[in-house]
Amino acid sequence: MTPSSDILAEGIYQIHFEWQVFFSQLFGFAVIIWVIVKYVAPPVKKMMVKAQNDIRKQIEENEQAAARLSKAKQVYDEGMAEAKAELAQLLEDAHADAEDIVVKMREAAAAEVERVGKQGRDQIELMRRQLIRDLKADFSKQVMAHTTESVREQVQSPQIKSDAVERFLDDLQAMANTGSSGRTHTQSQWN
Repeated sequence: MTPSSDILAEGIYQIHFEWQVFFSQLFGFAVIIWVIVKYVAPPVKKMMVKAQNDIRKQIEENEQAAARLSKAKQVYDEGMAEAKAELAQLLEDAHADAEDIVVKMREAAAAEVERVGKQGRDQIELMRRQLIRDLKADFSKQVMAHTTESVREQVQSPQIKSDAVERFLDDLQAMANTGSSGRTHTQSQWN
């Protein structure tokens, strides 16, 4: 093998270094980099900055929304706790009012029962007195009617009239015979 400056290695791989191709490719790579840096990188950089700003803005909005959400949750929790406390107080007040109403209704019912009972007892007493008065009056009328009828029957009977006249005459005769002591005894029989 002959030494050559163009051949770097010998063997199955034959690698040749060509300086013209290397410099032309290096120049082409530099031109591509320059074009990318000059024309592609600024718009990409602007888009990236814009995307970063949008993302930063979204992150800030999310943080604000999270803060608002936590504040709203706190307000909600406080509101719920306050509502539960108010509900418990309302229930307690309602139970107390219901118990007061029941007590007042029982007292009113007891007073009404007492009033109606007293009024009923007074009415019964009044009716009892009226009935006694009516019974006494009816009894007196019946007794008077019966007595009057009995006396009329006795006075109308000729036998009784003659017996009464005979008794009266006997009494007069006895009075005349006995004097003043007998007179007192005879008067007491007729009274």
